[in-house]
Amino acid sequence: MNFSFSQEQLAVEEKAKQFAEKEISPFLSELEFDLVFRQELFQKMAREGFFLLTVPKAHGGNFTDSLAYVLAMKSIAKADAGIAVTIAVTNMVAEAISIYGSDFQIKKYIPKIAAGECIPLAFALTEPLAGSDAKSIQTFAKTIGEEYLIEGEKKFITNGDLAKLMIVLAKTESDHTSSEITAFLLERPTDGLEVIKKENKLGLLTANLASLRLRCLVSKDQLLGKKGEGLKIALRSLDSGRIGIAAQSIGIAEAAYEAALKFAKERHQFGHAICENQAIAFSLADMKVKLSCAELLLYKAAWLRDQGAPYTLEASEAKLYCSEIANQIAGDALQIHGGYGYVKDCSAEKYFRDARVTTLYEGTSEIQRLIISRHILNATPDAKR
Repeated sequence: MNFSFSQEQLAVEEKAKQFAEKEISPFLSELEFDLVFRQELFQKMAREGFFLLTVPKAHGGNFTDSLAYVLAMKSIAKADAGIAVTIAVTNMVAEAISIYGSDFQIKKYIPKIAAGECIPLAFALTEPLAGSDAKSIQTFAKTIGEEYLIEGEKKFITNGDLAKLMIVLAKTESDHTSSEITAFLLERPTDGLEVIKKENKLGLLTANLASLRLRCLVSKDQLLGKKGEGLKIALRSLDSGRIGIAAQSIGIAEAAYEAALKFAKERHQFGHAICENQAIAFSLADMKVKLSCAELLLYKAAWLRDQGAPYTLEASEAKLYCSEIANQIAGDALQIHGGYGYVKDCSAEKYFRDARVTTLYEGTSEIQRLIISRHILNATPDAKR
């Protein structure tokens, strides 16, 4: 077993660290409230190749391997988890285009993403009555000549109000008794694509969340993959996305742990640093062990993906554990800060808010446990891994 990283992987990580230190960390308040400033950052990120980290070089991307991608994601998330979400979603959509897109779509959209012309990207699956149950979506695409009329609503779409290009999942007519799900690529501007609400969120204030109403005519060449392949595209994309969210979770947790460690060494009470109290020291020790375990789960999932092996189980394990410990560590870090941790001037407060959503999106913790338990119960006695 080799636990070291290659020079190429470390170079991608270092590039992300330097970018975060220079372009993100000093400007967090501006990035939260100034959309123009945030869009300018997205342009810089596009030029640096952060939005094509999962797209093969043969298609115009910057893919090294999945380990390099999660190292970069973790580094960006330590600076700001909301910006990391935009990287995760944009890479997820770009990757889906590179895998399922036609030659025309790949040649049209990948260069635009690289140039920053259509970023950020969005993945429009969730609906008011369909979250984890993707098969229950109500958005419908009806054939009208050489076009489709897409009608429905999407909810909680990351950067849904800003995205210049998005994947939209909709039901289509089927030759069978029930409808099938198909994926479409929608560009802005598209008549009939309307933002009906922008959510006021607890955390991740640098990543917008929007609800959309669709009554759009799109041509058949905007299908992504084949008719009826939408669910397969969504599930594969979510596997990849869960690795990204696991990396984001670790980034938040590391930042919270490091802030708590620094505070515990500097804060003195009763004549000595609070880190000398056993309760604080043991809490820091538990944080460190949880981080080490989380990283190993994440790196295993990323490694399996690079081998071309099935990794749905490992992606769910990583997403479940990394998101759960991110919340635990962020909470413990805030507790170590005491009253200071509860005020906006303290970074621990931000990590606590940002961590909370990691157990909710890309499949809740309950959905991850469902996936894992089904794998356990359906596995053959001699199954390995």
